[in-house]
Amino acid sequence: MPPVFPTPTTPPTLPNDRKLSADSPDWKPVSKDERQAYLEGLQDGGPPNPTGEKGIAYAAREAYRVLDEHAAYIPAKLAAQVGTFREVVRGIEAAGAGSSEGGKGAVSPVVAWAEKEGRLIPSDEFDSLEDPVSGDTSEHEVWHYDAAGRVVKRTWAGVCGQVPVYWQGRILMKNASLPEYLRRMSLQVAVFKSDIRFEGITTSDKPSMLSGHQPGEPSAVISQEWIQAARLSKPSPDDGEIAKFMADHGFRRIKDSSTGWARKDGVIVMDAKTDNFIMSKDGVVPIDLQMGAIGTDVVKGLEYGEGLR
Repeated sequence: MPPVFPTPTTPPTLPNDRKLSADSPDWKPVSKDERQAYLEGLQDGGPPNPTGEKGIAYAAREAYRVLDEHAAYIPAKLAAQVGTFREVVRGIEAAGAGSSEGGKGAVSPVVAWAEKEGRLIPSDEFDSLEDPVSGDTSEHEVWHYDAAGRVVKRTWAGVCGQVPVYWQGRILMKNASLPEYLRRMSLQVAVFKSDIRFEGITTSDKPSMLSGHQPGEPSAVISQEWIQAARLSKPSPDDGEIAKFMADHGFRRIKDSSTGWARKDGVIVMDAKTDNFIMSKDGVVPIDLQMGAIGTDVVKGLEYGEGLR
C-alpha cells in the first residue's frame, strides 16, 4: 500500500512549505518518507498538487473523460447508474457540500442537500438489515440484503475512503471527499461493469473509524450486486488469478506496488488485493477497488513491473 498523501491541513500550506525540511516537527504524524515525497513534488511540472483546487479539478476532469469514453460500451442499466452518480456529484458540489474531506463544516450542506432531494435515508432503516456481515473495514459497514440480492454499504461517519492520486511520478493515496468517493464508484461501474448503485445519504450516532470525526456526520450509502463465490472454502481469487484478470483488462502492475495497476487510458486501480475480489462461477469479479484517473500523457511516465503487458 502506498503512503497516504499529506493533506493541506497536515503540512503548512503553500508557499511556506518550500522552506521546510523533511525533519520539520510540524509534519507529524506523517512519516519522513511521505514528507520528503511531498517536498520533492513542489518542483514545477506535471499535474498540479492533488490536494489543491487545481489538482482536484484535474482528477475530476480525467475521471469524467474515462466515463465518457466508456459510456457507449456498457449496458444501459449501468450507464444509468453512472449517470446517477454524476448527477449526485453535481448536486452536492452545487450545494457547496463536497469541497472538504469531511468534518463539521461538511455535515450540514450534505444532509440539507440529501433531505431536499429526497436522498436522506433514516438511520433506523438499517436496523431491519440485521447485523452487518462486515463492520471492521476502514471504509464501510456492509450488510447482505438477501431479499434484493444485493450488498448494502455505508461509509463510516464523515469518512469517504481513499482515492489514488498522481504526484511527481508516483501514485499515492488521498483521503477522499464525498464527490471523489462517488466518482471512484462510477469508475468501477464503467471500467469493470460492476453493478453499483447510489442509494442515498444517512447519518448515524455510531462513532467514526477515524479520530476527529464525530457521530452524526454524513455517510454515503451504496449497494451492489451480491456475488456468489464459486468456492465457499476459498471465495477470493489468489494473486496470480488477480494478475491475469487485470492484465486481461489491459492493466500493467505499477512498479514496487503489489496491489497497484495502471492502464494506457489513464485509469489507476489501487488496493487490488484478494479481499477485494470474489471468484464467481463466471470468473474473477472485483468488489471494492480504489480507482482514479490521470492523463494519458502522464500515465506513460509511470514505472511498471516486469513480465506484464
